[in-house]
Amino acid sequence: MKYIYFILFLICAGVTGITSAQNVRTHAEMDSTVIFIGGQVGLDIVAAFPKDAEIHFLPLEGDTLSKEVEIVDRFKPDSTIEADMLIIHQRYIVQSFDSGLHYIAPKPLLQMADKSTIEVEIPALNVINPFNIEIDEQTQVAKITDIRDAMYTPWTLKEIVAYIPLILGVIALIGVVIFGYWEYKRRAGKATGEVIKPKKVEPCHVTALDDLEALKQKELWQHSHVKEYYSELTDILRTYISARYDLNAMESTTDDIMSDLKSIPNIDMSDTTRMQNILELADFAKFAKMEPLPDENDGAMRQAIEFVSNTAETSVIEAGTKN
Repeated sequence: MKYIYFILFLICAGVTGITSAQNVRTHAEMDSTVIFIGGQVGLDIVAAFPKDAEIHFLPLEGDTLSKEVEIVDRFKPDSTIEADMLIIHQRYIVQSFDSGLHYIAPKPLLQMADKSTIEVEIPALNVINPFNIEIDEQTQVAKITDIRDAMYTPWTLKEIVAYIPLILGVIALIGVVIFGYWEYKRRAGKATGEVIKPKKVEPCHVTALDDLEALKQKELWQHSHVKEYYSELTDILRTYISARYDLNAMESTTDDIMSDLKSIPNIDMSDTTRMQNILELADFAKFAKMEPLPDENDGAMRQAIEFVSNTAETSVIEAGTKN
């Protein structure tokens, strides 16, 4: 490799990038002058001067060639002697994260006996950005957009028909299981003389209030389980909203839930505000790792109870009062 660099050096002796003084020559060459952004490329620096001359080789200093081009690795210089000329070669690995054509100022490479220096001219480096990033014309900062939501496509008739046998089979299986269980309980009731009473179904607001009270008794946030506290709190409210207003609140985002609630005419604005406060505070606690204050934790429970109580179905409450 030393001989190859020497031959290349002699061939390029008359072109741009070579300086001659007192039979002294310098040369710089890159493996490629075009790279992708973030890529690396090799840079070879060669100097030749009389072996008996009082000349010192100066390796490139610092970690950068320019503001845009940095040195990421450097190898030890090696030398060889050809025809009373000392040839020194050093290789560098450079990198750039800024797109564009970057010009590099000449660098001192040799120090003469009179303390003067001879520089080496380094080729410009063209850095290409293969990504299409929009730049704001005023701030000159890349515009970063949010990730788009998942796109839902409607089912086609062909897809539905393909699942009909499976759906019918599942329905039939569920029917057989339910009938078998009912028949078993009926026969067991006859054998023991037990009268099987239908299970009373609690209104959704009663279930939600009971669950909120149970959560309150756990004292999760008081024992530093804030994330678990808000997860259970929001699950109770989502379950109540799903049952009360026939919404798919369990699979919806905070924004979707609020949009659905605001579209319901008989919900007071103060109640939608309570729900929004709870969901936003829960999102911060669960995903932003924010530590709410004790008053905020207690207030979230209080607002949840008020929301359920204020939005409970009036007919159910009145019927329970008459009984």
